Amino acid sequence: MFKDQTNRRDFLRAVGAGAVALGSTGWLRPAVQQGSRILQIRMSRNYRIGRYHYDPLGLFVEPGQTVSFVSVRDGFSATAYHPDNDNHELRIPEQAKPFDSGILWHGETFEWKFEVEGTYDVYSRNQEMIGAVGRIVVGRPGGPGEKPLGYGSREGWAPIYKEVIRTLELVKSEDIVREKIIPYPAEALRRRFPQY
Repeated sequence: MFKDQTNRRDFLRAVGAGAVALGSTGWLRPAVQQGSRILQIRMSRNYRIGRYHYDPLGLFVEPGQTVSFVSVRDGFSATAYHPDNDNHELRIPEQAKPFDSGILWHGETFEWKFEVEGTYDVYSRNQEMIGAVGRIVVGRPGGPGEKPLGYGSREGWAPIYKEVIRTLELVKSEDIVREKIIPYPAEALRRRFPQY
């Protein structure tokens, strides 16, 4: 009927290529802009893999830079591992102030300026037990965040959940310093559900 009619296969190929191009430019999924003064960590859930998570899982920050924690779904928080926050073990530098965003709802953000060098482990209050955690290295690794996960239970602090250990063991501080951004490893942390 029409001379220049596109067939379905060509149309889908063009749409797929466009989606890949848009995704790689960060339009579909905002990318962390390492050159900017404010970096971004998205707090979300992925039904396909059955996980709540921080993305990126690991992030390098220069001292004095600000990180914006963005809640893509309801009920997340950005909370430092610190005894002042629900008696958690200390996993931020001793001289650093503990932070806690409180519960964030869809689209809300929390910003924190990281000034003290070292390793910071963070968690989401409502989803910590299922592995919603992340690691930030400011300048260079160091401090209590480099101690083995769970060391604080000997000192009477809250125990560390197995999923927290499983998740944070996948993101080494040296890798964060070298790579600058460690995306959330969705396939490595996929939850296996029983087959019915």
